[in-house]
Amino acid sequence: MKITISTPHLTVVDDFLGEAEFASLAASLQFLPYRPMHSREWVKAYGMSPATVLQSEMVTRGRVDSTPPGMGRVGELVERVAGPGEALSHDYPRGITGQGATVTGRTVLSGVGAGLNWHNDAESLLGAYVFYGHPRWGSTWGGELLVLAEEERAEAERAEAERAEEQRAGERAEEERAGESAGRPRGISGDLGPDFMLDTRAERYRNDIGHGIFVSARPNRLVLLTSHVHHRVAPVTPGAGDQPRTAVVGFFVSDAGTS
Repeated sequence: MKITISTPHLTVVDDFLGEAEFASLAASLQFLPYRPMHSREWVKAYGMSPATVLQSEMVTRGRVDSTPPGMGRVGELVERVAGPGEALSHDYPRGITGQGATVTGRTVLSGVGAGLNWHNDAESLLGAYVFYGHPRWGSTWGGELLVLAEEERAEAERAEAERAEEQRAGERAEEERAGESAGRPRGISGDLGPDFMLDTRAERYRNDIGHGIFVSARPNRLVLLTSHVHHRVAPVTPGAGDQPRTAVVGFFVSDAGTS
């Protein structure tokens, strides 16, 4: 076990499992029952791509312990993630060790063309993790996890707030001028509300930062993220052929939020 990256928002651990333990888990993932990602609901972060994305049932550990049939090996992995031991727990992103949380886990298979759009996870979550369970992964096969440099958050948000205030001031002045010329009293706005289909603020925020860390899908690698960090997954390239990006993914859910 080796900690490769450790930041306030991101921890990467290589060789998380022993060699024999990893081989056993990787083999078991090939025999799980899977269903299409969007079969029960539209998971919007995956978009509407025709690329193949399959998922298994979900394991939980913590307040609720649940292990669907055939998922014992995944359950063992989730237990390891939930209780990593004293040496590793200090290097987890702040607040997302398994203590005081329910930890979930399911396997997601991503075929050629499949990826994940830019997003950050729900504020109600403590964090998330991904463990790569494929036996091998080529460096040109895509599927990298891209993480925005959130250390720049405060500076970018200040710049965004200043721009927003300047824009609002300009719009108010324009409205007043337009209202006066149309005989409408000052202070009566003609706005119809924001365009809820486009989160332009998030786009500006990501573009203001414009850089970050990429983490390749190295076998037997564990990646942990806090819930507030913006991230995406690059699409799997044709070079992967019929080898799916095989990842056990899950969330740290605060028990306080489920009571």
